[in-house]
Amino acid sequence: MSEGVSLAGFVTGHIASFGLGVLLGTVFLWGLWLTVQRLPTAAHPAIMMLASLLLRFGVTLAGFLVIARIGSWEHLLVAAAGFTLPRLMIGRRLKSTLGREDPQA
Repeated sequence: MSEGVSLAGFVTGHIASFGLGVLLGTVFLWGLWLTVQRLPTAAHPAIMMLASLLLRFGVTLAGFLVIARIGSWEHLLVAAAGFTLPRLMIGRRLKSTLGREDPQA
């Protein structure tokens, strides 16, 4: 905790960083999902995939840059943890969904 920062400010800053990380992770995965859904009908799927990747990376890096400029390395670490949370949640949900399907079908 930095000198001159109250405990409430410290906790609020880290919660905000975590929330922004979750938002960035969700936007990243949502963009990937949209891209994969549109690939079968795309005229140039490779270009579409590359453009989507660059756009998603750009948005993510810009978000982390904002967090880095406003906060400290601790805020970046908390935001990175938040960034991974949507992927873990989606992976767990897909695993449970796929586990319920009948393998004989």
